[in-house]
Amino acid sequence: MRRFGMCLVTLLLALFMATVTLATDHKQQPSQPFKGRAVSLKVLQERAKRCMAKRKCPENILELCGLKKICGFVIDEKNQDLILVGKVDTTSSPPLYLEGFVIALRNAWWKYAPLKGNTYYYSAPGCSIDPNPKTIQRLQQVGRGILSGSGKMQNTLRKWHTICGEHQKVRVLGIPFDSRFAKITVDADYYMKRLVNGSVSLAIDGFESLTDMTLSKAKEDVIQNRPISIPLSCLNRFWFFPGENRYVEDKGVVLIKRCQVKLLTEEEFLTKRGQVAGSGRANPLAQTFSENFTVKYEQISRTKPIYTELESLFKFVALAKIMKYQDALSEAGLNLNYLLNRYPVKRTHVNRTLPGLSHVKGFEHRRDYPGGYQIAKLSLPSCGGVSIDIRISGENFVKNKTGRLAEVKANVLKARPSPDALYWDFPAMWIERLGYR
Repeated sequence: MRRFGMCLVTLLLALFMATVTLATDHKQQPSQPFKGRAVSLKVLQERAKRCMAKRKCPENILELCGLKKICGFVIDEKNQDLILVGKVDTTSSPPLYLEGFVIALRNAWWKYAPLKGNTYYYSAPGCSIDPNPKTIQRLQQVGRGILSGSGKMQNTLRKWHTICGEHQKVRVLGIPFDSRFAKITVDADYYMKRLVNGSVSLAIDGFESLTDMTLSKAKEDVIQNRPISIPLSCLNRFWFFPGENRYVEDKGVVLIKRCQVKLLTEEEFLTKRGQVAGSGRANPLAQTFSENFTVKYEQISRTKPIYTELESLFKFVALAKIMKYQDALSEAGLNLNYLLNRYPVKRTHVNRTLPGLSHVKGFEHRRDYPGGYQIAKLSLPSCGGVSIDIRISGENFVKNKTGRLAEVKANVLKARPSPDALYWDFPAMWIERLGYR
């Protein structure tokens, strides 16, 4: 399922200017060295089962023993265990939650796939914020009225904002609706809409909103006395989707070398029946915005931690699906029945609807026209989605032939202090020299 909403762009020509600029100052935390950490899934499950029975679990259980980045897993055949390997640090990076990993596991094992008749219907984890097609029709009508110059401009713009602010339906796919996992995807999607329409700025060099890019192009055309070269009305959808996924493996060990989060876009249109349909192509400026977002994702996530959390969810899903694909639990002799079926997922409220977002920017350029001067104004209500549709195949894996990955496994298992150890640390350089990102 890949229905994800859209963005409506309308260029408004008027005889006045209204400019709104919202900026946020962010202080980046100084970088700190990482250290490696190994976590026993066998012991983690046992302790989670005990403490959940008492309805009170310590932080190190709920937050995956302090892991901040997940790297992969090692199979401990001797102790019939599967060891998560990752990194911890002393920065303000958001923690990883056991609950998120549990939800990823259950999705990979089709625990959330409803059975209808004799068929299970699987959905990848994700969300969508869907505007009502009738709202889009009304916005287009108001936009045409503004372009024609009919009516009082201030009243027309107020009508635009009112319609644009109508609530949009939130859908959650493949995971529990009221969960922290779902909330991260919805919050990341909703904030992305604000980055698209320029109502917030992250002050990252080379990264600007679709509104600003569109307005800049329109302004250039007006100043050069050329016809406006951008579409006066177009629909674009934006959604987060898996990019490049590469895993390095050896016997009983897998590391995630690359798990990219991409922002995709496609131009859409309203059919005669009032339905939204994809055109199969991207608006050039929307494509540029999505490509810039993808390239600068790491910088964006340092400023907005919600995108660090979103990337972690992508890695959880990748890890769970790798485990399923390689039958790692059977190879380890580990039964995760409690995590897969009985671990209680805490209820986190997720809004069923969210108001549409509207933003207006403009510029003023005087020219000797009868009746005054010309102003270009852009209004961009936008929508989007998240689909963590990671599909595992043999093409994603690269066999490590240097022996270094086997050495990582041996060293991690050798460093284990005892069979009942919940977690233990090791030098991060063991996995960093394999090119882990």
